[in-house]
Amino acid sequence: MKISFEVWPNMPWGRLEAAGPAWNSWGDLSSPETVRKVAEYGYDGVDFLLGHLMNVPSEQFDENLRATRAAADEAGLEIFYVANHTTFVSPREYDRERGIASFKKALDAAKVLGARSACTLLGDGFYDPPLNVLMSRKEAWRQAKEAITEVALYAKDLGLNVSIELLQGTILNKVELVERMFDEIAMDNLRVTMDTGALYVAVKPFMSVRDAFRRLAPYIDIVQIKDEVGLPTIVGTNHIWFGGGLVDFRETFDALAEIGFDGCVSVEWEGWQVGGQIGVGEPAGIGLANFDRVAEESLEFLREYGFTTARERA
Repeated sequence: MKISFEVWPNMPWGRLEAAGPAWNSWGDLSSPETVRKVAEYGYDGVDFLLGHLMNVPSEQFDENLRATRAAADEAGLEIFYVANHTTFVSPREYDRERGIASFKKALDAAKVLGARSACTLLGDGFYDPPLNVLMSRKEAWRQAKEAITEVALYAKDLGLNVSIELLQGTILNKVELVERMFDEIAMDNLRVTMDTGALYVAVKPFMSVRDAFRRLAPYIDIVQIKDEVGLPTIVGTNHIWFGGGLVDFRETFDALAEIGFDGCVSVEWEGWQVGGQIGVGEPAGIGLANFDRVAEESLEFLREYGFTTARERA
């Protein structure tokens, strides 16, 4: 496995009420600058939220992608994925159409960057936000299946994978539901993003983490690693600094080793988006927005539990 670092734009979800206009210390840097920073801290790769890549005038977007890839090539870093957590399920069809189009833009960007995948969660959820008030579960499943199929076909033409995040607030919040969806769609470029926060607060009440990794092993290409506290629902979940939460990092490492995982483990630090007792951010509402500290200290922490970069093992 290889260790990468995920780069976030400022205010990634817009003016998310739980977090406000969230800011991080790399949010205003150019994407090529962040590539060089990630390389300095010794990672194998770098991953981007689409919003960071788009943080330039629209006419400069294509050039920014080329410059970002050039910076990665020069630094010897891989770009594993572009993330765009966008709307696939909604009672408002125009929002859904816009969300699918936005994810296709992420796939186009991933192609230019030489990434393997674009990943998403099935926004706007079903259980959070509670769209179940406005639409049936059957309708949410239909919308999710159609959207995933559409983007997977688009990605196939680009030679890319679509990686779907198992997340507690969405219609795909359990292992068996991911398996069922993938069986129904039956496309060979579908993959799974496993988030350790979701694993330990949403999956673990139903099965062991090791069993989850075993069952989804053929599909997993991305592991987003973080610590987490809260109830087994996204409404009561908060991201917390490594070591302060419920995630068992030794168990995670052993489970990945057991399945021979050879994808990327990406440091996904979301606790900079200060929230309250609900939503994103650290429970105390303090947040840690200094991404230089995050990049350095995350790798130091993960080494204690067996996670090392391919560079270190070479």
